[in-house]
Amino acid sequence: MTKTIVLIDNSTLTRDIVGSFLESRGFRVLSYDNGLEGLHAVFAESADLVVTDVDVPGLCGNQLVRFLKHRRETRRIPVVICAGLETVRDAYRARASGADAVVAKDPDSLEELGAEIDRLLGEGDESSDEQDEQDEPIELRKPDLTMILETIASLNERKLFHAQIRDRLHEASRHMRNLADTAKMVLATLDLVGEIHISALVLRYHREARVFLAPSERVFREDIDAFRKLCFDDFFRRPGNESVQTRREIVFGLENRDDFENTRIDGRRLSSYYAVPLEDETGSLTGTLHVGNLNNNYFSGNITEELDALGAEASVVIENAVRFNETEEMRAKINTIFAKFVPQEVIQDLLSQSEEAAMAVGEKRNVAILFSDIRSFTVISEHNTAEQIVSFLNRYLQEMVSIIRKHGGFIDKFIGDAILAIFGAPVSYEDNAHRAVQAAAEMAEAVKGITVEGLVLPDEGFQTGIGVHEGIVIVGNIGSQDKFDYTVIGDNVNLASRLEGLTKHYHAQIILSDTVRLSLPEELELREVDTVRVKGKEKATTLYSPVPPGSFDAESALNYRKALSMYRLGNWNMASDYFRMVLTRYPDDYLSSMYIERCRDFALNPPEADWGGAVKLDFK
Repeated sequence: MTKTIVLIDNSTLTRDIVGSFLESRGFRVLSYDNGLEGLHAVFAESADLVVTDVDVPGLCGNQLVRFLKHRRETRRIPVVICAGLETVRDAYRARASGADAVVAKDPDSLEELGAEIDRLLGEGDESSDEQDEQDEPIELRKPDLTMILETIASLNERKLFHAQIRDRLHEASRHMRNLADTAKMVLATLDLVGEIHISALVLRYHREARVFLAPSERVFREDIDAFRKLCFDDFFRRPGNESVQTRREIVFGLENRDDFENTRIDGRRLSSYYAVPLEDETGSLTGTLHVGNLNNNYFSGNITEELDALGAEASVVIENAVRFNETEEMRAKINTIFAKFVPQEVIQDLLSQSEEAAMAVGEKRNVAILFSDIRSFTVISEHNTAEQIVSFLNRYLQEMVSIIRKHGGFIDKFIGDAILAIFGAPVSYEDNAHRAVQAAAEMAEAVKGITVEGLVLPDEGFQTGIGVHEGIVIVGNIGSQDKFDYTVIGDNVNLASRLEGLTKHYHAQIILSDTVRLSLPEELELREVDTVRVKGKEKATTLYSPVPPGSFDAESALNYRKALSMYRLGNWNMASDYFRMVLTRYPDDYLSSMYIERCRDFALNPPEADWGGAVKLDFK
C-alpha cells in the first residue's frame, strides 16, 4: 500500500526537489507552503509521515511537531524536520521539539532523508501489530483553529512550568555546600505543582540514608511517623540501597509549631501518596522524592506528570549536592590529617617574630611553581571507602612530598589530592626552575611504583598531571589573626594550575611553560607541545614537555620540529606529512595525531591571517 507523506516548505524549489525525490521512491507526496494547511492535510489525508521545514508561515515546524506529538491520535505519526543546522541551538531546538529525526536542509542530504524515512516507516510497520492489540482505534478529528490554539497554549504553559522549576532549582544549586539547605529548597519547589501537605527527600549518602522532611501546618507527628514509614519502605525496596546501614533525619519548619505533638481530632489521615525516583545520568538511584496529601486520589493526571518532571530536573541538583558534600567531606578529612606538612623553615621564622609582624610579612619573588593533581580523583573517591582513600593518599603524598623536599621545594598546600609546591621561597636557589623540573620528572617516575592494590580505579588507571611555571608571585603569611598560612598568590600560580589541567588534554604527564624552558640547561631534552591562550590570559604561552632519555629518537624529533614549522606557516599538507613520519615510528604518539587532525580542520576552515600559531583554550 502506497504511503502518504505530507511535505511542508515555503520554498517552491525545495518542495519540487524533495517531492520529486520522494515520489521516485514510491511515496504519495502532498506539498504545502503553510504549516496550518499541512497540519489539516495530516488529518484529512491520514498521512503516514510528515516532512517539514522549521520556518514556514501559519504554524512553524517546531510548533507543528509539538502539536502532533502532544495529541494521542497523532503522536505515532513520524515527523522529520529538514532545517538549516548552522548552529548548535538550531539543532537542539529541532530535536527538543519532539521530531523523530532531524536532517540538514541540503540537496546533498536527500539520501540521508530517504534513509531516515525508511527507518521510521519500517519501525512503524514492525510495531503496528502490537500497537493494534493494545490500543483502541483512534479517530483523526480534523483540528480547528481553537483546538490548535488551546494545544499550543497548553504546551506554552508547560514550558513556563518547566522554566519556573529550573529557576527555583538553579537557586537551590547555589547552596550545595549545605546539603540540608539544598534539600529544603528542592522541597519548597513542590508548591509549583499543587497542595503538598507533607514531602520528603531520602538520599543515599555514603552508607547512610539522609532524610529531609517538610511537613505543612496541617500535619502532626503521628502523620509524619506514618509518612516516614512509607518513604523508607519505598526507598529500601529499590535496588542498590541494601548497603545503607544508618539513618539521619532533619525535619524542617518545626521551630514555631507549638501544636506539633497534638493528636489529630478531625479523623483525617494521609490518603494520597506518590514517590519519584531520583536517578543520575547513568540510571543509578541517588535518592527518592516523596509527597503526601490528606485528600483521596489527589496525585493523578497532570499532577503526577509534573511531579515526574520536577523530579527529573531535581535529580541533577541533588546528585551534584550529594557528590559535592561527599567529596568535600573527604577532602576536609585529608587536609586535617596532612596539616603536619608544615615547612620547618616557616615555623622557625614565625616563632622568631611577634604575631603582628608575622602577619605583616609579604614580598614579591620570582619562584618556580609546581602544581600536581591526581586525575579523576572524584571518580576514585566515589568508588572506594574513606579508609582506602586515606591510606592510598598517605602513601602517595608521602612519596611526592619527599621528592619535592629533596630538590629544595616547599609544600605550599594540599588542595584535596592536589599538591602546590614552590621553589624559591622561603629559601631560594639559583636554579629554582631546574629543581622544579627535576622534582616533576622524579615524581612522574615514582607514581609508577605507588601501590594501588585493592583500589577501584577509572579505566585509565592511576595517573597524575604536573604543571610547572616560573614567574613573580606574592609570598607571605595570609589569613586572619586566628589562622593564617605561609602561601603564594598571583596570576602565575593560576597559570601553573592551568598547565596541570592541560596535561590530560595533551596526554602528557608533565607540561612546562616557555618561561621555565628559558631557565633550564640546554642539554635538557624538551618537546614543544603547543602554543595556547589559556582561559583568563590573552598572552600566548608555548608549552613544553620533558622527553625521557631514549623515548624519542633524533630523526623523529627533527621531523616533529619540521612539522611544527610547516604548521605555523600554514602549510597543512607538508606539516601532516612530517607528522605522519613521526607516527611511522611511534604509532601511539598523540601529539602528532592531534596536529594531523588540526591541519585537516584548518585546511577546511583556515585560521585568521595573524593567528601566530596559537590556539585558544576556553577550559581550565
